[in-house]
Amino acid sequence: MIYLFSTKWATDQFIEGFAKTRDHILFKPEEKTGQNEGVAADRFYRFHWPEWDGTFPKDVEIAFQGIIRNTHELYEKCLETKTKFYYFDQPYFFASDYQLHKKFKDIWYRVIVNNTQKNFISKDQKYEDRYKEIYKTTSKEITLQKWRKTGNHILVIPPSYHTARWYGIDRAEWENDIVEKLKRFTEREIRVRHKYIGNTDWGNKVRKPLSEDLKNCWAMVSWHSMCAVEAVMNGIPSFTSPHSPASPVSLPLYNLDSIEDPHMPDREQWLYSLLGAQFTKSEMQSGYAYSFLQDEK
Repeated sequence: MIYLFSTKWATDQFIEGFAKTRDHILFKPEEKTGQNEGVAADRFYRFHWPEWDGTFPKDVEIAFQGIIRNTHELYEKCLETKTKFYYFDQPYFFASDYQLHKKFKDIWYRVIVNNTQKNFISKDQKYEDRYKEIYKTTSKEITLQKWRKTGNHILVIPPSYHTARWYGIDRAEWENDIVEKLKRFTEREIRVRHKYIGNTDWGNKVRKPLSEDLKNCWAMVSWHSMCAVEAVMNGIPSFTSPHSPASPVSLPLYNLDSIEDPHMPDREQWLYSLLGAQFTKSEMQSGYAYSFLQDEK
């Protein structure tokens, strides 16, 4: 039995498709009554599932999407009760804003077991086999570029409001601390890229494409941003937290003293592993995604 916790209509198609071949119950969300307090982004935490009694029966599995709309309550409950959960969010590759991808004629989404990011490398042969099969349809987005040995600036990606809230981080303090540490170990330009225009908590995203900031970039420093995946794919060394999908091929944040001598490991199996953490909507509906993930930790 899988308990599905809806968070918004656009993502129900994925969690419902994933559980289509399994017994499941869908819990619909409602916004709590009363006035919103604090910043505008706080309104995303006023949700609950009125039909859920707050418990997980034995042998039930959980599926939910995103780190907002009060899903942290589900996450904490899963950890407390050691309940297996499937976390859904935007894919590492082939994102198409919920529209059919032009080449695959389908929509991709990521599914992570017992975590919000794939922060370890799976080494079973099936991951490489899956990569090769996907490569037949498109190669551009999943071709690793050679490690870069030059660059003028270091790109810092601070955690967003929602990420900081999920992990209990003071994001202004995090940003200041990272920049200050980098200044001790490098004379390169330090460029900070925020997610939203004016570094607001919620609103319009920065219009400048990430690709522009990656030009001539020496290294990226982030918490768990998906930007780190794009950086590593483009051969830009990464420093990040253990929560990041790029952590297996990055140096940890406490090693910023190595900013001038960054880590440049093999990345092939890491790439295969990430592709094994995302699926098309059709693969979810057929039961393939559920079966594929059963040997994940």
